[in-house]
Amino acid sequence: MPFLVSGNIDLVERPSLRKLEKHLGIILSPHQYPLEQYNLIRGSLKQKLDSDTLIRSMTRRELLSFIYILTQFGDVVQGETPDEYLDVENVPVVLEWQPGHFMIPYEILDFLAQSRVFRNQNYLFALIPALPSKEKKAWLEWIGAGYGRSFPREINHELYFQCRHLQKPFQGKSLVQEESIRLEQLWAPGKNETVDWFYKGIMPFYSSMKELQRSERDPFLLHVLDLIRSGKLVLKRLPEEFGKREEFQLVSTVEGNTPQLRDTVFSWEEAREESEDFLFR
Repeated sequence: MPFLVSGNIDLVERPSLRKLEKHLGIILSPHQYPLEQYNLIRGSLKQKLDSDTLIRSMTRRELLSFIYILTQFGDVVQGETPDEYLDVENVPVVLEWQPGHFMIPYEILDFLAQSRVFRNQNYLFALIPALPSKEKKAWLEWIGAGYGRSFPREINHELYFQCRHLQKPFQGKSLVQEESIRLEQLWAPGKNETVDWFYKGIMPFYSSMKELQRSERDPFLLHVLDLIRSGKLVLKRLPEEFGKREEFQLVSTVEGNTPQLRDTVFSWEEAREESEDFLFR
């Protein structure tokens, strides 16, 4: 998984770190506090990074490489990636943090998640931050992961990390072919008590799905529940219409439709439960 450059600059190869510093117009020093580095990077991103401009500045091969890395949850390993998707030398937001290891740092993913471009195209990294806090916590509880962290962005990162591992066995496949499905097409209001808890505002959506998984017997709907739990399908509110009740759909995520090719597991990923977002302190 990608990680925050903030607090971890010693893990990033100097030429690659210099590329990021030059693009953002900043200098990162080990003498700075991690939060100071984070604010420095975020402040510069607000001033200098525009997703539309970034995309237009890339060649076709660079754009394909950038998009491919996004579909791989923000990081790839050279030996497990087709060569045509590694044309990133001149893409400032992709860092070769160690030889043959490429990533889009979390600071940049968090910033790009605010762009309508990525939300409208249903990239998981952009849909997770848009969910209400209660839904994200309920989702983590369903997955079985903790969320005892201080900041919302850390909950976002935890969900993103968990979904990558949950999605890998699917190899980008599912029985659901539609890009979006109205929730009521699967569970109509008044037809399923557990889902009605969500419709009536009694329980978060992901809590109701967790409860439903215990009682559902339909093989297709059980498959759908697995897709929801792994982030291959994500809840999205439909635009409100005056005089009508809230309606929701499940949208198919870009990452969820793409086979996850990385098999390499980094040591920090195995030990991450003992650490927080500044992984290498």
